[in-house]
Amino acid sequence: MIPNPEMFGPATFAVGQSVASFTAFLPKFSEVRQRTPNDDPSFAADVRMGEIASVTVSMGVGLIASSLTGSPIPAVVTLLVCLILVTLYESALNADRPMEPKRSLTIVRSGEKNA
Repeated sequence: MIPNPEMFGPATFAVGQSVASFTAFLPKFSEVRQRTPNDDPSFAADVRMGEIASVTVSMGVGLIASSLTGSPIPAVVTLLVCLILVTLYESALNADRPMEPKRSLTIVRSGEKNA
């Protein structure tokens, strides 16, 4: 099966619009990477709401482009880009961060001295 070269434009438009949608609705990737759902559950909820909004807008544009061209390629490309970006944001949000120093918590009980 040879892809239709006329679908390159609508598919590229769908990819660009998907990335723009994620940029508009979500915080910077570096901010997402620095926080965890356990430390800041409201931030994690905001990220997930942004993901839902981004996927909704992106899939809407991809489906419109598919209906206008009569080809499923823009919708499929949009779906793939959304899956990749959601996976990227979720992995950053829930990352283990092995290269960063571990935070330590020192518990001092009353009557004991901190060493």
